[in-house]
Amino acid sequence: MNDTPGGSPAEGHATVHHRLASLLERLRTADQAHGAARRHRWEAATALVLAPGSDDIEVAIIERAQRPGDRWSGQLALPGGRRDDTDADLARTAAREAAEEVGLSLAPAVGLVAEHRARIRPGVVACYAFGLDHRPALVPEPAEVATAWWVPLSVLTDPANATMTQHSGLRFPAIDIEGRPLWGMTLATLERFAATAGLELATA
Repeated sequence: MNDTPGGSPAEGHATVHHRLASLLERLRTADQAHGAARRHRWEAATALVLAPGSDDIEVAIIERAQRPGDRWSGQLALPGGRRDDTDADLARTAAREAAEEVGLSLAPAVGLVAEHRARIRPGVVACYAFGLDHRPALVPEPAEVATAWWVPLSVLTDPANATMTQHSGLRFPAIDIEGRPLWGMTLATLERFAATAGLELATA
């Protein structure tokens, strides 16, 4: 079966590569407020990793492992974690965490996608975009990641995947990924990415 009407699979894959290159350039040149160099009480970063699939651009999504005392246990997320003292900056934090959590080797970040500031305990979670020229296997680190997928952007934008999830007695919009809700800060980050990319996410 061809990836595109009237075209060969190779042509379809080349089209995805071209779309990915255009998207990465859009992210690179987007008017984003790159975080100042100041340090916060705590800092963390996530990696929005984009790669060419067979017929769509795909993003790496993880399901966090169940861990006692971890309020984010079992939730869907982008690879990421706290900044180490050895990290030169938060972009390096994002790349290091992607390597540790799912075995990805990433080139320098394309740019900042989003920055979320905590209100209760002053800190920041930044997300940086990375591009790959192929789609490698994701190898979850069992202590931190239960499973991981390459998710096509079409899944994130398909209205059929819009859903709701409940947390602390409240309902929140979410996107269904393999029967699991993607919501909260991760969804907010992807919404910021979608706005830059000219996409509309599927949320109820």
